[in-house]
Amino acid sequence: MASNEHSGLDNSQLHVPKDFSSASANTVLTKDGSNDLIWADDNLRRSQFVRVGGFMSKSASSEFAPTYASGTQHSFDTVVNFSSGTTLSDAQEAVAHSQLYCIRNGYVNAFQGVIAITSGRSVEIRIYKGTPTDESSSGFTLTQLGDTATETGEGNTTPNVFGTGSLSSSSSFSAGDILIVTLKPTAAASTVVRFNSTIEVVYND
Repeated sequence: MASNEHSGLDNSQLHVPKDFSSASANTVLTKDGSNDLIWADDNLRRSQFVRVGGFMSKSASSEFAPTYASGTQHSFDTVVNFSSGTTLSDAQEAVAHSQLYCIRNGYVNAFQGVIAITSGRSVEIRIYKGTPTDESSSGFTLTQLGDTATETGEGNTTPNVFGTGSLSSSSSFSAGDILIVTLKPTAAASTVVRFNSTIEVVYND
């Protein structure tokens, strides 16, 4: 019997798996559908899925977000108060509107869902990131992630599927950022919206 069996080797004498040196960061060794060993992206273990759903009934073309109150956050009935451009006028908007407070660095990989809208009415759907400052009442700037998704209603009982385009590892956020989802009717006419969606975030630190 060999005297240098793997089970008896010191840790310093063990080698890393095949192709380790050329494998990309944040990948894992796994067996694919063809029974081949490959280094595959480890996104699933680093991902978080955030559910965002809600209701809106408005007759204005402003941009709306929910307000957290009494343990619920589902009615998109509060105008996002921009003082100029995409700068929020009040730091409290971070508490009122945010869907996620990010405690690690990462990126938004996907934002998709189903939405039902008053027939003939169009609604724009956006996702932003922003960085509130601790112990400061100053407003802060929001940065849109990905494209604006626009859907036109087929009636409140007929859903449309939407997805935000151009989301990738470049749609990044930092620890301490918040994510905000908004709905914006394209016309100042009575518009009712119901939607349910998922944000996929991937942490990379």
